Amino acid sequence: MRLEQEMVEIPLAGEANSLAWDGDDLVDFARLWRIRPDGSTDGPLWSAGFPFDRAVCTRMGGTLWSAIYQNRGTKAVLMKNGQCHRELNRSFDCAVDYDHAVAITEVQGRAVVIYCPDNSRGLALEDAETGERLGVNATEKMEYHSRLTLSPDRSYLLSAGWFWHPVSALYLCSLPKGQESFAEPNEEVDFCWSTDVDGAAFLGEDRVVVSTADTAISGRTLENELAPRQLGVWSIPEKRWTSVADLDEFTGTIMPWRDWVISFYGHPKAIELATGKVVHRWENAVSGKQVGAIDLGDPPPPPMALDSEHGRFAVAGATGITVVKLRAVEGLF
Repeated sequence: MRLEQEMVEIPLAGEANSLAWDGDDLVDFARLWRIRPDGSTDGPLWSAGFPFDRAVCTRMGGTLWSAIYQNRGTKAVLMKNGQCHRELNRSFDCAVDYDHAVAITEVQGRAVVIYCPDNSRGLALEDAETGERLGVNATEKMEYHSRLTLSPDRSYLLSAGWFWHPVSALYLCSLPKGQESFAEPNEEVDFCWSTDVDGAAFLGEDRVVVSTADTAISGRTLENELAPRQLGVWSIPEKRWTSVADLDEFTGTIMPWRDWVISFYGHPKAIELATGKVVHRWENAVSGKQVGAIDLGDPPPPPMALDSEHGRFAVAGATGITVVKLRAVEGLF
């Protein structure tokens, strides 16, 4: 299998504050600025008057739910069809030191927002429309939840957070299905304790790709865990690593896609999952030098929008946005 790509530069009159995909459009929800693939735009139509710098969104039926938030702060706003619906506030505990944790999903036919309003380890599930508290998972297997992501089928939630004193780790749990109660604890998995976690994300519905940083906790690697500077694919049903490869550099934020993972440390780059080797770099796009949930790096990441399902990503710069679409082609040449 060979990786091919198409890169498009979209010039903008001004800088984006946050980015998320809504269909084929990019939206800066912090300014209500819609950017189409042909470069045409609507907006910006709004200014929050607050330094929101991240966004997540999802469509459910005819409703567009989104959340804008300050990545290193406590404040977030839940939006419905581009209108402020209600405020969300996470725990103040070390909030300036690590990435926010907020996700929006659909559970049992209703829009649900997941975040940590009471304390750093308590994942609350709330009805997005009404604010009704549906359940709280006060996890012992993660102390500071961060960087929440959902599997494509919305069956699993992944938290790439940390424990005090800063040890980056991973937490995975299943979400309620059918008539399961929100209040009952669901299957929980914690893994990657031997080495600080750098990046983590879902590959399809039942695999997780994990990259590690330099630090081996207690100076050794435990059995069946990743060593420093490694890239692994974890099978949720098999509960094991199905592949492990060594890395030559940090990955930062990652976006798995097919046989590769896109790393956003420094510049976007495509890494083969099987070998850990870099097969392509997009050096015209600067994507920051964040490592893990705590170290923002210098420079910190710009607004980015990642879409593993459709094999595309966008990175904002001072004068526009770099959009890359990926293709997998049979054969080596």
